[in-house]
Amino acid sequence: MFVTPPLPPPIIPAPVIQEDVRYYVIEGRSESELVAQMNARGYQNKDGRYWGYTSPQLKWSFDTQPVEGRCNLVDPKVVLTITTTLPAWTPPAGTSAAMTAKWRALDRALRHHEGEHAQIARDAARELVALMREHQRDVSCGDLDASLQAQGRMIMRRAEAANVELDKRTGHGAREGVTISW
Repeated sequence: MFVTPPLPPPIIPAPVIQEDVRYYVIEGRSESELVAQMNARGYQNKDGRYWGYTSPQLKWSFDTQPVEGRCNLVDPKVVLTITTTLPAWTPPAGTSAAMTAKWRALDRALRHHEGEHAQIARDAARELVALMREHQRDVSCGDLDASLQAQGRMIMRRAEAANVELDKRTGHGAREGVTISW
């Protein structure tokens, strides 16, 4: 009698993470000119306009397949695309060293804050992979699908809440050095 060996567990790859930084150009020599241009040209969505913005698009998918009375996870994928929008300023000739230093501090603070948003998205992507690695099989495909979907939604909601909390705690980065008035 021949016995079919059990299927090996599915390979659940690390998340595919693609990151892109887009810049909008601002010009000017004074603080008020730069602030006015960031207010006019920054990233805009339904909630307002932002000097910097991180937009993560997290997609995950899988299939299920019944095998020998159990259900296995098949073809799992997690893809995260992070697009960050930031201002770009080249100090014109004759700009004071103090103004350039202020800009560099603002730029560092803005990049740091947007980097925190990006990290929340990276963490959520890795959590989704960990979830699928922990739950590769179940008694039925309906149970496996329902369990993964429910837990995946919780991971996504936690990431959304973490982003809201970050902006609330930091005043959209103002308490981290992203300030309107220098």
